[in-house]
Amino acid sequence: MNLRFILFFLFTTLTPYAQNELPIPVIPLPEDSPTDPTDAPEPILPEDRDPTPSVTMPNHFKITGQPGFKIKDGRQIATFSGGISARTDTGLQAFANRADWDIDNQTVQLSGNVKIFQDGLIYRGASATYNLKTREFETANLRTGLDPILLQADNLRIENKTEDGKNDQRTLISENAGITTHDVENPDFWLRAKKLTVLPDNTVIFKDFTFEIGDKKYFWLPYLVQPLDEQLGYLPVPGARTNLGFFLKNRYGIMLGGHTNPDTGQKEDAWLLSHWHADLYTSRGLGLGLDLFDTRLHSEDQFGFLKLQHLYDFDPNNTRAGIPRSNVNPNRYRANFTHHLHLFDTPTSAYHLDANLTLLSDEFYLEDFDPTQFQLNRAPDNYLAFTRRTPNTFTSLNTRIRLNDFYQTDTRLPELSHDFIRQPIFNSPFLYESQTSLGLYDEHLTYLQKNSLRNEALLLPLGDPRLAEINNLLDDRGFARFHTYHELSAPLKFGHLNVTPRLGAGHTNYFAVQGQNSDTSNTHLSLGLDLSTKISKAYPHIQNKKWGLNGLRHTIQPYTSLSYLSTNELDSTFHRIDRLTPTTRPRPRQVGRFTAIDDLQNWSVLRLGARNHLLTKRNGTTHQWLTLDTYLDAFIDDPEFNRSFSNLYNDLRWSPVPWLELELETQFPLFSDSNFTEVAAGLSYQPISDLELNLSYRHLKNHPILRDSDRVELDAFWRINPYWGIGTRHRFELTDSTMELQQYSLHHDFDSFVGSIGFFHRNNRVEDEYGLMLSFGIKEIPSLSLPIRLGTE
Repeated sequence: MNLRFILFFLFTTLTPYAQNELPIPVIPLPEDSPTDPTDAPEPILPEDRDPTPSVTMPNHFKITGQPGFKIKDGRQIATFSGGISARTDTGLQAFANRADWDIDNQTVQLSGNVKIFQDGLIYRGASATYNLKTREFETANLRTGLDPILLQADNLRIENKTEDGKNDQRTLISENAGITTHDVENPDFWLRAKKLTVLPDNTVIFKDFTFEIGDKKYFWLPYLVQPLDEQLGYLPVPGARTNLGFFLKNRYGIMLGGHTNPDTGQKEDAWLLSHWHADLYTSRGLGLGLDLFDTRLHSEDQFGFLKLQHLYDFDPNNTRAGIPRSNVNPNRYRANFTHHLHLFDTPTSAYHLDANLTLLSDEFYLEDFDPTQFQLNRAPDNYLAFTRRTPNTFTSLNTRIRLNDFYQTDTRLPELSHDFIRQPIFNSPFLYESQTSLGLYDEHLTYLQKNSLRNEALLLPLGDPRLAEINNLLDDRGFARFHTYHELSAPLKFGHLNVTPRLGAGHTNYFAVQGQNSDTSNTHLSLGLDLSTKISKAYPHIQNKKWGLNGLRHTIQPYTSLSYLSTNELDSTFHRIDRLTPTTRPRPRQVGRFTAIDDLQNWSVLRLGARNHLLTKRNGTTHQWLTLDTYLDAFIDDPEFNRSFSNLYNDLRWSPVPWLELELETQFPLFSDSNFTEVAAGLSYQPISDLELNLSYRHLKNHPILRDSDRVELDAFWRINPYWGIGTRHRFELTDSTMELQQYSLHHDFDSFVGSIGFFHRNNRVEDEYGLMLSFGIKEIPSLSLPIRLGTE
């Protein structure tokens, strides 16, 4: 169970003591107390009777009430009754039915409907004892509240240690303590401990911890040490997945480094956050791991961590998607080191060190144990880089290495690059930019690919043309490359017409080429011309509150862009490394933005388009009510598919009101040589306050490389009433009539608790996957939950 919330609220509620006294917040005073504790009268001691002539009440504690005197067990006791009030010099105020001042021991015991106030916080209990010497309160049957937390304890005391002359080492100790957020006479649940200690370093120690609902105990730990920081302490995550079985992931976080204070025994100035993992899977075994985080790197510009995991897998060939696998080593592991470190600055530049290294035991590790990362990037990159950034330049010395031989990847050992950001030349109207790189490059097939090609070659007869293709694929494909490109542009304006001519030139030289190919070089010459104008008209009379219109301005921006590139194209047998990858979107047609250097080819492209904007006023600013960008490319020389025209592209975004938003990207062929159709749409719609719908659709047909697809996804959540809610998620592939995912969840508010239960079914086409989802939390504290997710990523 996640106990982080306990620590946070106990700390904020019980530790900010002022000068060794009790804490803080505001709860109304009881009806039988003064309406304002500060209005309580000054102490009244009887003038006609002095119970202790030789002893007077210390100045820091004053009390009022009906006085009396008695002798008990040989001790002098001054009594106050009839509804007493007391006040300390720190502002603490107390009310009770009776007070007994033990003159010999210098203690004042309050009893009967005790209420203690300080800075708005109220404590209620049967009795409380104030030590006049130490100025400390000890309480019995204490119950206190700070929204949304209520605390009850049989006894509460504060121990103080002085360091450097200051009483800043406070330890709070409570016995038979319980906390809850259900603020009724008989709460539904309690989190209890026989002894609860809050240390000065914000660590809470529970002894004999139990979680109770009603009069039943549902969770028990004999001993729990939990820091207030959510990254520290114990975090269990139970769950289940089809290929893993039931599991319990256990994480314990502690701080390392720093030095130990000899007085408190606590670590100070610790900077290394460590997460220790012990994950138990019923189908896979026990996994152990350690994550280390450098907490000295707080800003978004720098971070650093090292993650190590290992598991001896009972069933490494068990697959999640049903695709057969074999000969997977049962020793499964991952080592991941990522760092972005700011080194130093000079008056004109900043220097950084970047590292991203991932070592995996096999190509199935991420699929089995980190499916979220597997979906994002199933072949993690491995690189080191030293960078220098100035306002106008970016320089990088980097290396990309191959740690995992089961991925096809390229290496750069090393690569030096230097970019000039577009900038004016000596305050002239001309702008200059450039990109230059030099490096040693290579690419490696996976061992499975190599074995497959070799086995295929053994079965082919001599003279088969396929043998030459296989030998070419198996050849070494490394080379050294120097590439540079420079471009000048001049933004000009003629009335309402914006004109930007561009002229660029570059050179790429390949040397030390391995394999069948020889050294070669390419020279690039690029010309470009951009034209655009803008026309707008206002319609202030258009008003429609329902559709979010408060006046309307229509802006249309016709534009055209001509791009021409002449270069020496590489031979088709040359092994390209920085090459094009399949996509449905148009390629960039500026050489400086074209990262596939090895695939630079002759092109002549004219883009024609128009951008439409509908603007309205909202919340004192201009709101983009609708935007539409429509364009197509006319090819004089098409470098990829030998077309005359591209598809007609439309990129639309419509956001009229907060409860409705539509994004739509389409491309349709206008001519016979345009080759595919694509529609990608996303709709967010909230027809009523209790119903939210998210619909997405993607249609792809006749793409020359990518598969046809007709996919619909629908997410819905319906809040039936204040207590019940239903959520659903469906993903359906129309091309083969497959319901790829269906997920249902039911949510209920149990007054003090919030719970959810769900079921999902994923059709992987080879093997189906099933799972359950379960979550549980305390309503007033969203951070308190059992992080149970069964069968999900």
